[in-house]
Amino acid sequence: MKKRILFITQHLGRTGSEMVLWYLLINLNREKYSISVFCKTKGELYDLLPEHIEKNVMYKYSPNRSARTFRRLVKVFGINPLQYQLDKIQRDFKADIWYINTIAFPEVFELPKPKGVKIVTHVHELLYAFSEIKSQVLERTISYSDVCIGCSDVVCEKLLDLNHPNVALQYSFIDTDTIHVNEGRVEALKKQLGILPGDFVWVVSGGTKYMKGLDFVLPILDHFKDTSIKILWLGSKQDNALYFYVKNVAERKYPGRVMFTGALSEDYYNYMSIANGFLLVSREETFSLVMLEAAYLGIPIVAFDIGIARQFVQDDMGVVIEGWNIRGLFAAMQSIHLQPDRDKVRLRDAAMAYSSTQQLPAYEALLDRISDSVIIS
Repeated sequence: MKKRILFITQHLGRTGSEMVLWYLLINLNREKYSISVFCKTKGELYDLLPEHIEKNVMYKYSPNRSARTFRRLVKVFGINPLQYQLDKIQRDFKADIWYINTIAFPEVFELPKPKGVKIVTHVHELLYAFSEIKSQVLERTISYSDVCIGCSDVVCEKLLDLNHPNVALQYSFIDTDTIHVNEGRVEALKKQLGILPGDFVWVVSGGTKYMKGLDFVLPILDHFKDTSIKILWLGSKQDNALYFYVKNVAERKYPGRVMFTGALSEDYYNYMSIANGFLLVSREETFSLVMLEAAYLGIPIVAFDIGIARQFVQDDMGVVIEGWNIRGLFAAMQSIHLQPDRDKVRLRDAAMAYSSTQQLPAYEALLDRISDSVIIS
């Protein structure tokens, strides 16, 4: 008999945690599993779900006006609309498992635990994210969940620190089949950005914020002011004062040396392929999918010791820096400047170990064990 899983997630947008879920949803064995998806809001992947997957959006954010009107009516009678909606989905779908993707949908953990349903929570957060949520949310996550899945070893360590009895590891991963580069487009972008043949381009990927290491841009430019380096920052431009400060100071002191692309979709890998080196300067990462993408493209890596950097980056692939040592960062970058030709085959092979091809079978096997009530150890 098929197992029935209700997947609960924020949006089904193109964030790292939801892309991993997306790959699972579209590849999960239909002979073994029936799937329903519940989202807080509609992300760009929501309408792309295959027809065999049932889907629902929270009444509050539904594009259907009648659903929003019904929510107001339910509230008049003192009923929690989210609980009413999930109870109705559960009655109709009869899920064996509720699979909650990330702890960033705290409203779910405030509801009474459904009877006879196994609760699985896939945790993609670490200490910084913990500081942004209420203590009761994490406490409730631990007590509410029958199984907690961590997206990396370090996340699993934190869950075990909290004494959860059933912690499983499932690494995040990338879909290498979607990584395509158009060399002609890459050359056109270089010309458009004013990148010269002698420039050494470092790429960073992420939103323009402190946690992603945006403040390191100016010290890097200061240190390498007499070197032909440029920084290409891929990712959304966050409306914060730090971005305003860094952008304006860089434009005044080092015009044309740092370029902020904003969020990208189709051209993302073409922009990344401009790079001669990849920088991972975040203060915290649970995993870092963008590092895998850079490795798959054969780009040497300089990274702080965060996420899976230490276990992933070998000597012929780049350099990992202990702590957030700025001088260590400069030295690591300089070593790549002097010896830019790293083992592209080794880089790509390392990334393939964290590809959907390798990880999806392990992911489904983990779900099989959970659905069969085997204790994870």
